[in-house]
Amino acid sequence: MAEKDAHIRVLNESGFPLQIALEHLVRTTAPGGWRMRYSEHAWRGQSDAQAGFIDLVVQNQYDTAVMVVECKRVYDASWLFLSSQGTARSRAHCKGWVSHCQGNSFKFFGWEDFSVDPQTPEASFCAIRDQDANGRRPMLERIASEVVASTEALALQERSLHIPPSSRLFRMYFNVIVTTAPLLVAHFEPAKISLAEGILEGASFTEVPFLRFRKQLLDASTPAELLDYQNGAVAGSRESTVFIVNAEHFAEFLREFEVSDQGARKFM
Repeated sequence: MAEKDAHIRVLNESGFPLQIALEHLVRTTAPGGWRMRYSEHAWRGQSDAQAGFIDLVVQNQYDTAVMVVECKRVYDASWLFLSSQGTARSRAHCKGWVSHCQGNSFKFFGWEDFSVDPQTPEASFCAIRDQDANGRRPMLERIASEVVASTEALALQERSLHIPPSSRLFRMYFNVIVTTAPLLVAHFEPAKISLAEGILEGASFTEVPFLRFRKQLLDASTPAELLDYQNGAVAGSRESTVFIVNAEHFAEFLREFEVSDQGARKFM
């Protein structure tokens, strides 16, 4: 019995059971009409410097939206999110990949900003117990960067399969991390942070089912039209949005997820 328990512990530590459970959820219930597209899908970046396997790829019932999903089981640790404003405001906008082909040319093929439901808090910092925030690459930033890179690689893969010049393609791709960690958003007064010690004296926390994590996650090039550096558009052009979802709320997230009419109309 002890040996069997040890084997089960190894399986649980691998994180694969969570991935299998989420795949089973989508295959058997199709929440919000979403269904499985790929599982353990191999990807490789354009420079060959990055490669790996996408845990899950799910698509909506119209095949116009795709989520690249990374599954992350954690042990006894909450993910604490904060923003420089002291509170993570609820936002509808996000940055997703848009592939829109008409005939033999692509009108859109890249990362674009648009609105998506549900509205969620948006944060750019994440603190996790026993993690050094001053380390070279904090854990969430590292995982999120790989998810964004794999999403871009998937879009490029599917572009290469879209060859017939008479065909039409419209598809949006989104970055998603599903975790067992509780997701807590911090609320505090930036003016009350001690400059002498760099610490908060107090904060309140709200647990949320999902949120947006947005920051510069890839070494993306700056569009030529923004090279004048006259405003914050340069920084914004290099940002990515990753949806962070608590695993128990993944079905709810899929049911509520929808690109707004205004957001979709932007690309038509």
